[in-house]
Amino acid sequence: MLDKNDEAVRGALTRAIARLGHAPAIETLAAELSRTPSDVRRSLQRLADAHALLLHPGTTDPWVVHPFALSAGSCWVETAKGGYWANCLYCACGIAASLSCDAHIHTRYGGEREPVVFRVADGALVDTGDVFHLSTPAARWWDNVIFACASFQPFRSMEAIDDWCRRHAMPKGAVLSLPQLWGFASDWYGGYVTAPWRKRSAEEVRQVFQRHALTGPFWDFS
Repeated sequence: MLDKNDEAVRGALTRAIARLGHAPAIETLAAELSRTPSDVRRSLQRLADAHALLLHPGTTDPWVVHPFALSAGSCWVETAKGGYWANCLYCACGIAASLSCDAHIHTRYGGEREPVVFRVADGALVDTGDVFHLSTPAARWWDNVIFACASFQPFRSMEAIDDWCRRHAMPKGAVLSLPQLWGFASDWYGGYVTAPWRKRSAEEVRQVFQRHALTGPFWDFS
């Protein structure tokens, strides 16, 4: 179970990534929190065990601190405050929402050849009529969160999703409009940089899903 010290580590780490564009050294993070590096590493392990971030295998070094990716992801989020990697368009929107800034999000349709740039302006993702497909159901996201994020991709149309699923033998999951995607991402990640970080309870997660009409078996994570 996470305690206030663990949550403080997650919050400080997220803010540092937003400021630097990368994770700080554990020693730097520990000094900021007036804790020892070994104590911070124990918090990082508890956060990983609670699915609050992802560590490099066999270490306590951060790999993914949602919405930020700490290695090259499928999206590049370009802002006036700096550039950031994200592992999917949902997280990329989360970065822009958490920083409360305009952004250009560079990615590719279906993770394939055709590049696309989505724009966040005036507090919203500009609606181009494209759609966002999540192939992996919520209950399985943390089985392999890197794979799950890779299975979340933008498409031009429902027909393009069907074709992609057929060609890659991937299950068809949930489909969100861009405004629905932005609303979900900004609700989830909007306070990650400015507010103290706290892990949501299962009921709070369900409430977020419900606020954005994310219902049905795909979204059942119990």
